[in-house]
Amino acid sequence: VAHGFKTLETRNSTVFQKLAGRWCCLHVGQRTYPDGGKHREIMQRPGGVSDEAELNRLTSLPPGFSKGHVVAILEIGETELMEAQGDREAAEIELGAVATGAAMGRYLTTVRSAHWLAPPGLQMKGFPGVSTIQLPVDLLPADLRDRVQADLA
Repeated sequence: VAHGFKTLETRNSTVFQKLAGRWCCLHVGQRTYPDGGKHREIMQRPGGVSDEAELNRLTSLPPGFSKGHVVAILEIGETELMEAQGDREAAEIELGAVATGAAMGRYLTTVRSAHWLAPPGLQMKGFPGVSTIQLPVDLLPADLRDRVQADLA
């Protein structure tokens, strides 16, 4: 998500719906999602990535970042219910979500933009769902600070 390749976040609940037009931090958990490398296959489909080095870059944290840290700030868009699995299996949906239609949630949320924090980000324990955190302003990209602070005021 933070690299900007994945533009859809999916869940089976409306957890992100109330965040439309707001900023949300991205925490990288300790566990690797057990999809057997399917995300890499999806990313290499037409319209995706053809270069192995670029694929490796997009599926790795940049130097200075680690699992167990908040690493990016995301601008969240609208959430849409896509009930039919067949609709979720459309090529552009699977590529945007980097998941198969069968594996993704029914609620698709657009990620409008993603911006890396200053390394190493903010170390913290993960938690399910969405919560409020105190993020030091100096971790935000300088060109975003005023905009994010104005939106949060």
